[in-house]
Amino acid sequence: MKTSIKNLIAASLTLVVLTSAAFTTKANDNNAITVLTAVKKVNKINVSGNVELILVQSSEESVKVYDNYYTKNALVQQKDGELRVSSYEKETLTVVLYVSNLTAITASDNAIVKTSGKFSALNLDVNLNDNAKAILNTNTISLNTNVKGNGDLTLTGSTLEYTALVNSTSKVSMNDFAAETSS
Repeated sequence: MKTSIKNLIAASLTLVVLTSAAFTTKANDNNAITVLTAVKKVNKINVSGNVELILVQSSEESVKVYDNYYTKNALVQQKDGELRVSSYEKETLTVVLYVSNLTAITASDNAIVKTSGKFSALNLDVNLNDNAKAILNTNTISLNTNVKGNGDLTLTGSTLEYTALVNSTSKVSMNDFAAETSS
């Protein structure tokens, strides 16, 4: 009887310790931040899947990925000045890109692209496909947007020249946006 009680207590303690260790590991995975400092001279972005990309204009270029993306079905890759980010997990992969000069943003699937603060560029092309969404505060000379599918674009800021292509199911909001010329 004494042995049974000792075994029961030992088993209970083991279960409690293993359970708390599993929760600690899971919590640490969710708080993981991967910083990619080798990413430099990005001028185009291609985002797809379940990704939220936050753009920050900075002379110190880098990428921060808020998760252990390399252990999941996710990709963060740079080639020829283009940064490709994709994830097809249920949870949204959050990525912050610190970049100095950007010429093109392409987003598809359920991707979301946002700017943190005002983002300045000479020429910027924005292409949204599927259910992609972009919330951009820009200051440009030339801004070209192409919104397809159920794309959703919200613009604030200003540009000298604005060109837009929008289909019938897309949504574009420009309440706090000014353009000298538009077509």
